[in-house]
Formats: sequence, structure tokens, C-alpha cells
Amino acid sequence: MSTWNQNLNLITVPRDLIQRCLESMREFGSHGWELLILWLGEVDEESGIARVTRSFVPDQNPLSAEDGYGYFVTGDTLFKLNRDLAATGLRLIAQVHSHPHEAFHSEADDRYAIVTAQGGLSLVVPDFGDAPPQPADWAVFRLRDRDWLELTPQEIRALISVVEP
Repeated sequence: MSTWNQNLNLITVPRDLIQRCLESMREFGSHGWELLILWLGEVDEESGIARVTRSFVPDQNPLSAEDGYGYFVTGDTLFKLNRDLAATGLRLIAQVHSHPHEAFHSEADDRYAIVTAQGGLSLVVPDFGDAPPQPADWAVFRLRDRDWLELTPQEIRALISVVEP
């Protein structure tokens, strides 16, 4: 079993990709919906460096009710994603989703995470994407021993580098 997620020590993400993700989150948020976006890219396992090369919005059913917000991704969608990743050689670098207000990892986020490998990343953007284009201003979590541990802003800045295209 590959441990590349655990060994990641730097992830580069193009600034324009982040901007497009935030725009999509704000559009969904204008309807009162959270949005899930997956960051895909290339990984150099020896150096521990990942390069996000594209974002992918999987088919999802948004949920908005009095008792909360969310989204549902079908098993068929996940199957197709895995098939496409295998065909292209790209890797799932991180899952990124919006929350209506505060950024945190909810119980539902824990239970229904698409990223499940140790060392995997889950980023939560506050205010339906109306947030700065800097992951250190969001909530970023890393999977360790079945628990999602929140990274500090300093750890986020050391791990995720926003780069010009």
C-alpha cells in the first residue's frame, strides 16, 4: 500500500485554480448550497512534493435544510472518479468544500470524506467561498490514525504553497 499521502511535505496550487474554486463555491452558496471540489494532480513520491494541476467538481446533490447543509456524492460518481484517475495517472491530492459560515470539520465531513488515506487532506472554506484565496485562512485537516487533525496556519503555509501559473 502506498504511503505517499503521509509523506507529502509540499503541495503547490496555482492561484488561478483557487480563484476558480472560490467563484464556484460562491455561485453554489448563492443558492444556499455547499460545494465539494477535488484537487487533482501529480505527485513525486521521492521528494514528497505534489502539484495540483486541476480541480474537479464531482456530480453531487446539494442538501440545504433547517438542520444543516451538505452534499451527497454517489458511489457511481466515485467509481468513475477512480477509473479516470487510474487512466490519467493523476492523484487525488485533497478534498475542498465550503461551509455556510465557520470553517470546521463536521461529523458528516468525518464520516463521508472522499479522501480516506492516511495523510490525506480536507480543506474547509468558510462563508460559501467568500474567503481569501489563501488556504492558511481556511480550516485545513490532515487524516492521522482515523482522526482529522486541524493544522495551524503556520503548518498550512509550510505545506500548501499558492503559486502563479
